[in-house]
Amino acid sequence: MTFRGIEHIGITVSHLGEAERFFIDALDASVLYRIVPPGNADKTVNGDQMTPLNGFPPEMQVTGLAMLRLGNGSNVELFETRPGVTDQPGNISQPGLNHISVYVEDIVQAGERLRQHGATMFDGPSNCFAQEEGAGNQTWFCRTPFGLLIEMIALPSPLHYDEGARATRWIPSR
Repeated sequence: MTFRGIEHIGITVSHLGEAERFFIDALDASVLYRIVPPGNADKTVNGDQMTPLNGFPPEMQVTGLAMLRLGNGSNVELFETRPGVTDQPGNISQPGLNHISVYVEDIVQAGERLRQHGATMFDGPSNCFAQEEGAGNQTWFCRTPFGLLIEMIALPSPLHYDEGARATRWIPSR
């Protein structure tokens, strides 16, 4: 058995259309397909159909589901449910998936673009430290209008690996 890498990340949002628009406009994502297009009640998936597959609560419904492609990396699957979720601001202290990171060429330009599309920027950009330290290696966090924490990272200089590391960090190609 070989694990090849992350194929997609699933994110549940309060409004699928708004989340799609943010990913498209701010991150240049493209919609690959919509299994449950927003507002199409005929395509709604009842929870009891999904419960045995992934533990989705039987009393809920999937009212929107779209698969997007994000650059030269992982796909992003967006879910909208009924009853709806309340967007909560993400932070690093939360258990489970707490942020996604996107590789950027120009971190200042990328941050400005995210800000233009409604993201709240934290202090930054900041120089990386420890094993990630190097000329131009920087990181900068923001929070999307729907509460997702996104880290932008640029690593133009080589990283320093721990002794015995058997692989190197994957960086999306241009």
